[in-house]
Amino acid sequence: MSAQQPYLLLKENTQQLKGKDALIINIEAIKAIAETIRTTLGPKGLNKMLVDSLGDITVTSDGAKILEELSIENPTAKMIVELSKTIHKKSGDGASSVVLFIGELMTRTAEMVSMNLSPTLIYDGYLKAVNQIKGDLFNLALPIPESDEKKIHTALVKTALNSKSLFDAKDLFTSIIVEAISKIQEFRGKSPYVDLDNIQIVKKEGSNLNSTHLIEGIIIDKEVVNPTMPRRIQDAKIALINGALEIVKTDFSSEIQISNPDDIQNYLNQEGKIIQSLVDSIKASGANVVFCQKGIDEAAQHYLAKYNIMAIRRVKNSDMQKLAKSSGARIIAHIKDLSEEDLGFATTVSEKKIGSDKMVFIEGCHNPKSVTVLIRGGTETIINDAERSLKNGLNVLKTTVEDSRYVGGGGSIEIELRKHLLAYAEKIGGKQQIAIEHYADALEIIPKTLVENSGKDPLDIITSLRSQSDYSQNKWIGFDCYSQTIVDVRNHQILDPVGTKWQIFNLSTELAVIFIRIDDYIRAKGQ
Repeated sequence: MSAQQPYLLLKENTQQLKGKDALIINIEAIKAIAETIRTTLGPKGLNKMLVDSLGDITVTSDGAKILEELSIENPTAKMIVELSKTIHKKSGDGASSVVLFIGELMTRTAEMVSMNLSPTLIYDGYLKAVNQIKGDLFNLALPIPESDEKKIHTALVKTALNSKSLFDAKDLFTSIIVEAISKIQEFRGKSPYVDLDNIQIVKKEGSNLNSTHLIEGIIIDKEVVNPTMPRRIQDAKIALINGALEIVKTDFSSEIQISNPDDIQNYLNQEGKIIQSLVDSIKASGANVVFCQKGIDEAAQHYLAKYNIMAIRRVKNSDMQKLAKSSGARIIAHIKDLSEEDLGFATTVSEKKIGSDKMVFIEGCHNPKSVTVLIRGGTETIINDAERSLKNGLNVLKTTVEDSRYVGGGGSIEIELRKHLLAYAEKIGGKQQIAIEHYADALEIIPKTLVENSGKDPLDIITSLRSQSDYSQNKWIGFDCYSQTIVDVRNHQILDPVGTKWQIFNLSTELAVIFIRIDDYIRAKGQ
């Protein structure tokens, strides 16, 4: 009797790995991604140059941007990229840290699997560890007192920007970010809220980063509609029109029968009178600047110029909304309904030439709820990286404003949490203690990488950090990458938002648990 043939469930050419093999292949992919990002972390981190299929060049140390630009095929690596995008979107910072931490967690998972520890035991230990961390982290965090708010906000933003390629413009960008957020911050009930859509970012080449500045108002990427109109208006009274300043065509075909040639002129005169009456309504309201979402008739341009009124046409709806929030104007649909109460105000509205483009600047708005950052730079590459840095800083401060607590940077919070977690592991005991201790040791990947990228010996520095944290009981001992020494990070203003740190630990652990629970890897190959 012949041996029974194996039953084939999957299609031919399908790759299948089971048990430890399935876990190991995922771990190797995660470690490869973490190694790619490792050298970018911290103030002394290095840049990556990425060239896409069209030859466009990106030079950056932004972990989220690097992962986004990589052409990744591996499904496990793709999940890590999505993880970095998630934390980047939520917190603006921490994309590199989250990838490094999950990479270290999975490396230590491989060690425990080689010791024949059950994957179930490992991920249970990790879940216990992250739950313990949550309590310790928020207990260690300090609230931001109102008296020191600006000082601490500045420190938090500067810490985030220290890892960016802003050269000598970091202090400038820090002050711009702090000022911009303070202008647009609002309250929903008693809770502070920041809508970053209220910050317009405009990029123009032709100068250096130190020419970047904050405008208490809006920039419209348009020019004044008619050369006979004024190019600068002081004490501007702004009208926002959600429509056209012209004779609106009907939606259906129509025809006018004229028997007398004089009727043609009468018809044109009537059109002119309608346009003039619309312009007269604008003038009567007191407006001297008009932003129109649609077209402006040539006759209307003539009358507006005659009345010394500046007009800009075909303004985007998003820009109209920002103008309303910045100037305090109300967007009106019917010009005849325009009144003085509908107008917004600005110290100056002027047309300026930036680089090769003409743009309209609305500046000096009183208590604006929408502002603009004009980024200048020598090349497109520099400007794009500066924009990413600006957005990162804005997101960091948004996170801080909405959860007004902070912890130490420079690896200090990781060292302190490790100490707490090791004490907790001893209380748990058993084999789960091993998993929790490995999780605690994985926390040191952040300070270790900061030290490595600064060119120092991580073994000496990490050992010293541990001992100072243990024996001095100072919870704020961390590594300053610039002085390359161990410092009190609170005194040196090296700080991180507690929300960002929690997202790093929480999101990394969630995804690590997902990978550890995989015991079957099935991949269909192309025919």
